[in-house]
Amino acid sequence: MGYTVVSAKAVKAHMQAKTGKEKKRHMKTVTIAGPCQTVYEVHTNCGELLRSLRLQFGRYLLEGGNSSGLRIDAVKEGSLYRVGFGGEERETDRPLLEIDDIFFTHTRYDEKVFAAHGAALEWKGKAYLFLAATTSGKTTLAAYLVSRGLGYITDDCILIERETRRVIPYCMPMHLRQGGLEVLRGRGFLRRELPYMEEGGNRRYAYMPENCVEQPLPLEKIFFITRTEGENSLLPMGVNEKTAELMRSPITEYAVTGEYIRFLSRLARETECFRLRYADLEFAAEVVENG
Repeated sequence: MGYTVVSAKAVKAHMQAKTGKEKKRHMKTVTIAGPCQTVYEVHTNCGELLRSLRLQFGRYLLEGGNSSGLRIDAVKEGSLYRVGFGGEERETDRPLLEIDDIFFTHTRYDEKVFAAHGAALEWKGKAYLFLAATTSGKTTLAAYLVSRGLGYITDDCILIERETRRVIPYCMPMHLRQGGLEVLRGRGFLRRELPYMEEGGNRRYAYMPENCVEQPLPLEKIFFITRTEGENSLLPMGVNEKTAELMRSPITEYAVTGEYIRFLSRLARETECFRLRYADLEFAAEVVENG
């Protein structure tokens, strides 16, 4: 019987080609399409990453591709991922963090909206905004207010129509940290088990409220919130103070043009804004519910 002698180099090339075909066969494509913003296509061979993306984006994650979306590749190889975007590729053990960074850096919003970082809830047909930095307790407060019957508009990215000042719903799942979840459970809410995503020791529980708002609502009030150890207070704000705080609130970088300043000035003049300092979640709820 005759044998064909194959070099080690040829064997390696064959195995690499076979591995590449295996990866390609197991790749799945999803589209992430939030309202009034950049659309993304994500291509990955990792089911666990897809599960985490579904928990993160909820209804805005769609099966299949979108030819107009910006492409992100997240290929798992062993314990690491190769995340590619815009002709560049990075190796990481935290693909969600890498994808979040791509979104933060490259997402652009429709010119008709102003995108702010905060939560928005509905009460009696009007939108109430809660603006604060990350780790300020914003999500815990929003989840508590929703559990009391307020409608859910968004928990992270507030989209305000510039002409009408209506707030557009962006109902992604809320993402609660362990401490916030314990606070809510201590008050008798969210006792059930919640799905979670975990990366680098950072666990976030996904909570999708049932009472989601489906249509844009008129803006009623804006609260700049601060969680405290013992103080509960509500302080009105002057126009200059409101404008300065609104300048610090965008979720993306805006060019400081005359048109942009005029929009923020008008928003400050026509909207009641308050500094809400709270230690007690019930105090914050009463501020909204009692007008």
